[in-house]
Amino acid sequence: SIKRKIDVIDIKESNKKPINNNDNNNNEDEDDSYEIKIQQGTGRITSSGTTIHGHYTTFMDELTSGDAIIISHPTTLQEETKIVTMVLSNTSIGISTAFSTDLISTTSFKYIKAPKDKKAEEIKSKEDEENKKKTLERDAFGTYASDGGQNFVYRVKKEGSYGGYKIVTEKIDGQLSREELLDKRTKKKSDRFCY
Repeated sequence: SIKRKIDVIDIKESNKKPINNNDNNNNEDEDDSYEIKIQQGTGRITSSGTTIHGHYTTFMDELTSGDAIIISHPTTLQEETKIVTMVLSNTSIGISTAFSTDLISTTSFKYIKAPKDKKAEEIKSKEDEENKKKTLERDAFGTYASDGGQNFVYRVKKEGSYGGYKIVTEKIDGQLSREELLDKRTKKKSDRFCY
């Protein structure tokens, strides 16, 4: 049998931006190169269709959707590569298509990480940052959030023998600062002790 060993393959994509000879700054043209590294997976696997079952595996730490998994099939003695579609747990993943035959005995595996999309990562990090700010704002002001000073939120005592409080929201024509909204709330009888 022919045994292949591939440790590292360098792949370079040509930069498809046209080169402007009038531009003196050639540092803008970046070399879009990345390195594909085949890594040995932890543990061993069996398969049933497009589901891979791990034995002493750490899929959550090693794999993500889009990565490739490589096995040397024990029955056909062929190397097979499949794309990971989902990582369910440390012992279960889904792949794009089934192997030529199910792996009934535990088999070692290798994997290749998918190249990272820098633009998508930047967009996602910006969205995460914005969501974090919104969550922080919402959590910081809780019930009395004012939608950026456009609403006046306060509480009033309910009528009746049991008492209790009711939250009231009034729309404000202009936009008030948080300090001005707090000053208005302190003038309400039930909110006068807020700080």
